[in-house]
Amino acid sequence: MDNNYNESRRPKKRVTKKMAQRRRLIALAVMVLILILGIVLICVACSGDDEPSGKKSNTPAVTTTTSVTTMVTTTTTAPVPTADPNDPNTITKIDLSVYEVYLNVGESKMPLVTMTPSSSTEKGEIWESSNKAVATVDWLGNITAVGAGECYVTVTSENNPIIYAEVKVVVTDPNAPAGVTTSATSAQSGMIQQTGQTQTTTAAPAPSGSADVQTVDEVTYIDGILIANKSYGLPADYAPGLDPTTESQFNALSEAAAQEGLNIWLASGYRSYEYQSTIYNNYSSLYGAETADTFSARPGHSEHQTGLAIDVNSIDDSFANTPEAEWLAQHAHEFGFIIRYPQGKQHITGYKYEPWHIRYLGVETATAVYNSGLTLEEYLGIDSVYGN
Repeated sequence: MDNNYNESRRPKKRVTKKMAQRRRLIALAVMVLILILGIVLICVACSGDDEPSGKKSNTPAVTTTTSVTTMVTTTTTAPVPTADPNDPNTITKIDLSVYEVYLNVGESKMPLVTMTPSSSTEKGEIWESSNKAVATVDWLGNITAVGAGECYVTVTSENNPIIYAEVKVVVTDPNAPAGVTTSATSAQSGMIQQTGQTQTTTAAPAPSGSADVQTVDEVTYIDGILIANKSYGLPADYAPGLDPTTESQFNALSEAAAQEGLNIWLASGYRSYEYQSTIYNNYSSLYGAETADTFSARPGHSEHQTGLAIDVNSIDDSFANTPEAEWLAQHAHEFGFIIRYPQGKQHITGYKYEPWHIRYLGVETATAVYNSGLTLEEYLGIDSVYGN
């Protein structure tokens, strides 16, 4: 039998208008489904992308997780990242075009920032003013004078939060009445000052010894020395910036060391309450609060917030056996500083041995503490223990 002949006689199936519409609808539904799946896959891929390099906002990083089947999106705050010292993108230094600016109220200036290494693609900046009533700063680093006085503007590496640089800002008001001047109060050597202004003085918790204790505007002075440790805290709005006397005495110390072929530089100075909170929370998330408490102060309990403490050089245990560390331990008191957290005294100071952390007390007091062989807590007869 000739199959071709029979097939040629087979009647053709007729496609109705209704069937054609159904086919078009099915094809359209398939295309829409493919488009939705494509969008979902793109969203999932983009949620893991790194933020572009360069100027960044101060908004905390978030991690977005998308469920393909339920189409439900959840967002959680990610911990502040810790810089990897072996990563070539890790910022190790910040240099500024100026470190002091003098402005009249209403004027502005923007320091130029240079981050090392220059090849890093992670050069995000965080700008902060220690006193917004004196000067404000935007995310680009543009400093604007607001009121007469002095403050410090800090730029911190977003990639490596322990690296920062400071600009001293001095603002004058040309419209102020003759003979009236205002400026930021300097903590000087941390000794309580009589300024002629009315101060609120209340009794603080008594130390174990017979020291004279006073609290002025929530800041504790023991025998006239400003104290910030685990037992005695500072208010969140206490923001003096790096004390000018502390800075000048450190510069003299650094120059003296340089004459002996040693290199001692300021790695970390004043830190605000907010900045210390970021550092402490970062360490707590990585190591747990109990371990973090052995080497990082809780916000409001850091000596760096006083503007009287400086960390030098590498800020890690590698500094301990260097010629600079040995020289610093022997000569810091000659310039008014003490090694604040000596070796073997963690149970007294509350912190591990930090040969890089020095505290300014003034030459006379620092020499007395040095000659006593005691920590500052032992010298004053006070504790350093968190209340909870």
